[in-house]
Amino acid sequence: MTTPSLPPRPARRAVIVGSGISGLAAALTLHRAGWQPLIVERAPERRTGGYFVRFFGPGYAAAERLGLLDALPNRQRPGARGFEIDRSGRVTPGLTFPDQGDGTPLRMLLRSDLERVLYDAVHDLVEIRYGTGPAAITQDRHQVTVTMTDGSVESADLLIGADGIHSTVRSLAFGPEDLYREDFDHAVAACVIDGALPGVRDGDTMVATAPGRSAWINTYVDHPPVAFLLYRTPWPAAEVRKNPSDALREVFGDFGGTIVPAMLNAMDRSESVLFDQVSQIHINRWSQGRVVLLGDSAWCMSLYSGQGSGMGIAGAELLSRLLEEHDCVPSALGAWEQQLRPLTTRYQKEALRMQHFFMPVNRFGHIARRGLVRVISHPAGAKIAKAIMN
Repeated sequence: MTTPSLPPRPARRAVIVGSGISGLAAALTLHRAGWQPLIVERAPERRTGGYFVRFFGPGYAAAERLGLLDALPNRQRPGARGFEIDRSGRVTPGLTFPDQGDGTPLRMLLRSDLERVLYDAVHDLVEIRYGTGPAAITQDRHQVTVTMTDGSVESADLLIGADGIHSTVRSLAFGPEDLYREDFDHAVAACVIDGALPGVRDGDTMVATAPGRSAWINTYVDHPPVAFLLYRTPWPAAEVRKNPSDALREVFGDFGGTIVPAMLNAMDRSESVLFDQVSQIHINRWSQGRVVLLGDSAWCMSLYSGQGSGMGIAGAELLSRLLEEHDCVPSALGAWEQQLRPLTTRYQKEALRMQHFFMPVNRFGHIARRGLVRVISHPAGAKIAKAIMN
């Protein structure tokens, strides 16, 4: 007598909200684990752009395991130079980024580089539906059902909110954003510069600082420069409702020299400027039943951590691995959070320290940062800094 074989188990379904780095990484890793993912994205089409990324640590290691590293460019030219610019426009030697960080090589990228590589890996494998997003979420022990803004309804074994710091999934399933968002008194702007900057060659990094203000201009191999500006403001939520060009000229218009004025002129011409306040997300659990938050929607560490993009990939890879190991979805989500939360908490705390390097908050901080740059620019100081990074 033969024992009848059981029919193959149908592929488990996941609805992923957000087509950024975290969402694409989740779709890729879940598809490889035998799931059937669907990505929904509220934007009408694929978005590009974004500021620079220091790609190292857990995200680098995860990308290596996923076989993505060979497709990722390194935008930093060997022998790249770093310069500091004071408010008068005087240029002095500055810092360059190290080759290693947190136990892995460090690679300079743009967010769009990571998104492109992930998109290329998944777009033929996974449905991506643009121009829609969640309007309502219900769930029971067996499935989660999402009603979309276009009226369609999707049922799945898992709903992943990978829709960023202003997550709709988080608001629907966990409560209003204000419960979890902790704001810095900082505004941030970024855009692509439409041409060369005077006296700057590909690979150079220019940092213009004054108390409560900093402008980073990063140049790259095979890509236009990207400007990245930070400043303190008592009311960041109101500040970012202003016209970006007007707000940035008001804050940085007194910088002399040629670099910062050229950057401001380029921002005037830009059709797309990222302009937002700087915040972190602190939430006591990342999942409710069959709904889970991933990436910035769960643990936004802020740009000061240098780990936002990398942890989106690392978190997605670990999530898929634990979902393979556990038949019960809620059990897998609990194990995932238990393993990942100590690392994200560490990076959130590091961001609180690193904010002072990215932007000195006052005159004393500006003097201290300037002294630190001088020390690390010396060969002996550079060795100490490299040892700390590793």
